[in-house]
Amino acid sequence: MEIDLTNSELFKSFAEFELEDLHIDLHNEFDCDAIDFSSSKKQLTLSFKPNKYCKSELKGVEVVFDGCTIERYCSKLDTTNTDSGTLDIMYRGKFEIGNGELGEISPAGLYYYYINFLPDADFELFARSVKAKVNLI
Repeated sequence: MEIDLTNSELFKSFAEFELEDLHIDLHNEFDCDAIDFSSSKKQLTLSFKPNKYCKSELKGVEVVFDGCTIERYCSKLDTTNTDSGTLDIMYRGKFEIGNGELGEISPAGLYYYYINFLPDADFELFARSVKAKVNLI
């Protein structure tokens, strides 16, 4: 099953969303177990597996950013932190066009997204679309 998250509300996290009768909470009920970026495909995939707090019978969730260009990536590696796979927030925002002006969609039709993981990892990227692929058991 798939849900299009591309046009989510500005500045509102889409780490939680509804798909048919399922409530999916990537922050509390899932851990990110893989981050895969392909520059040739221009695609970023975040793979999530259910954790012990997950109330649904899901096998996993993939959030796929297509037509993706990573503008910024920052991470402080701390293998002793058990929250390192926890998604903090993921949202569509604005970006600086220039001269202090902010834009919502680039001239190429790309949206700007912010992704933060606990404790200290974050991405900023342009993408043409974002889809969550929900894998049922």
